[in-house]
Amino acid sequence: MKNPFYLLLLCPLLGWSQIDTAQDEAFIRGLYDQALEDQQAYNWLRELCKDVGPRLAGSEGAERAVEWAKETLDTLGFDRVYLQEVQVPHWERGEISVSLHGETLSACALGGSVPTPSGGSTAQVIEIPDVDDLENYSREDIEGKIVFFSAPMRQTYINTGSAYGEAVKKRHIGAQEASKYGAVAVVIRSVTTKKDDAPHTGSMTYREAEDSIPAIALGYLSADRLQNALRQDPNTALFIELTSEWFDPVTSYNVIAEVTGAEFPEEYAVVGGHLDSWDLAEGAQDDGAGSVQSMEALFLLMQSGYRPKRTHRVVLFMNEEFGLDGAREYAQQAHLLGHKHVIGIESDGGGDVPRGFSIQSLDSGVEAVKAFKWFFEPYGLREYSIGWSGADVGQLRNDDAILLGYRADGQRYFDYHHAPTDVYESINARALELGSASMAAMLYLLDKYEVRP
Repeated sequence: MKNPFYLLLLCPLLGWSQIDTAQDEAFIRGLYDQALEDQQAYNWLRELCKDVGPRLAGSEGAERAVEWAKETLDTLGFDRVYLQEVQVPHWERGEISVSLHGETLSACALGGSVPTPSGGSTAQVIEIPDVDDLENYSREDIEGKIVFFSAPMRQTYINTGSAYGEAVKKRHIGAQEASKYGAVAVVIRSVTTKKDDAPHTGSMTYREAEDSIPAIALGYLSADRLQNALRQDPNTALFIELTSEWFDPVTSYNVIAEVTGAEFPEEYAVVGGHLDSWDLAEGAQDDGAGSVQSMEALFLLMQSGYRPKRTHRVVLFMNEEFGLDGAREYAQQAHLLGHKHVIGIESDGGGDVPRGFSIQSLDSGVEAVKAFKWFFEPYGLREYSIGWSGADVGQLRNDDAILLGYRADGQRYFDYHHAPTDVYESINARALELGSASMAAMLYLLDKYEVRP
């Protein structure tokens, strides 16, 4: 563990005045005490999950979430709370039926899938481990069949995010690539760390597809059943019926609340998460947790009496799951208005206990953030990776910005990610609140010491 003298050595290198470690330690401890005592984010999460519920972009649930967020933020004393218009897609998954030898399998449509022909269809299944393995097959092998991408998300990776990044390819472009071989549909083993039978959805694309074909995820155990059936009989057929439907895009909103900076109001710091969720569940882990943590992080600073030097915003982005429309619109408007964003923190990794931050900045910004590690070690934050912040705040990248991704422990995250099990009850109150306070503390340090890359 580095001691506070390390910070003093870095002060002249980073252009800071001397850091008052005792004062800052006490202030930061106060943020954690307040969060753990009040559990405000946890209470907000209950309202978002239980009163609003699922909130897929373009749905009535998403619009209820916008109303809830604005009404809640309006009560907290921000200088300004407003909505930013965003055009978002509107897709509905409809009903699904998947059966093997007359036995129902646990399944869900992947986000954006086209429907099957009316009444469903039955076709022979060909098992192919993953998308890259298609090159080992000919069109004659696959044409007219359902491709079953059977490879599981690897359990042996300690970093579950890395395992997800490797496994998600079959979900995102599996249908696109299989269509080039004449496949009539794609089913995949859900991208998850949990060996249960909950199917996990997620976005997919037809951008380079030869034809748009239905795309379905099976629960892990259902995928096992299909795999075992194919080993007994390679000519096994599967019945699938899906009634998903696309509609015209609709107008939705980012929800924004801000406190005007006392010294540099023309510079902006953003803390945010995405307000939308998939429609299978309440979206507690993804990303209700990040949304309420972002709200509470800035609210904790306001309650403390700290007046930020820069203008600070909570931004609850709309439609991260289906195309980043909210983040892109926010970044575009910031560019058009000449708003200079110098700090960004995103929470979109679930509500488990804090582990650290990922850093997206020039080298001097990375060193500045790492200089503050000492303050966070008592609260369990010891991991600081370099390279990426998050899908939403990452849209604000520029040479003047320090962008961070708040990182919670990820060992359980992909148990719930995009699944019907992503509900309020999966969140621990103390873990969630430690995250809010960690984000608030980092905002405070970066702002107080005018950190710049």
